[in-house]
Amino acid sequence: MKKNILKRALTLALAALLAPSLFACGKKNNDNSTSTSGATSYKVGICNYVDDASLNQIVDNIKTQLAAIGQEKGVTFEISYDNCNADSAVLNQIIANFIADKVDLMIGVATPVAVATEGTDIPVVFAAVSDPVSAGLVESLEAPGASITGTSDYLDTGAILDLIFAANPDAKNIALLYDQGQDSSTTPIKNAKAYLDKK
Repeated sequence: MKKNILKRALTLALAALLAPSLFACGKKNNDNSTSTSGATSYKVGICNYVDDASLNQIVDNIKTQLAAIGQEKGVTFEISYDNCNADSAVLNQIIANFIADKVDLMIGVATPVAVATEGTDIPVVFAAVSDPVSAGLVESLEAPGASITGTSDYLDTGAILDLIFAANPDAKNIALLYDQGQDSSTTPIKNAKAYLDKK
């Protein structure tokens, strides 16, 4: 089910970002797009944060959805894919390469990649970002603002803790394990502590 939700969200996000350019094709081509034999082509840069089964599945789903959108709209997507392997210097170089290549759309998989795309006027779609508001990527989940959108894998710590107390109402000690180096841990841990303080 989570896979289907991600597919739908990415389809809608990509379609919304590309729709103005697609409709403008009848009049004139986007500066970054190319047209060969009447077919319009768009450059898409996808950067994955690290080689991980769940993140790799997201990348595969994005490529599948781009192919489906391309077939539906009669366009092609030239995909440049890279993985920074959690190296910030490599990540910055990948984003710089996407900008230099004048991609029409950047897709960042995981919070650090999405954050690295800030400051560019190229539209961005993010995936696997736990807290896009706290990360400063969007103004709100309802109205992202700017030219960025995406999907969030927000962790509902309250629901998880409800399950713990449903199984053991007398639980007294709860351990919270998280990575202090990940900005995406901040909000879930804060919410978990607030929940537990009320208990």
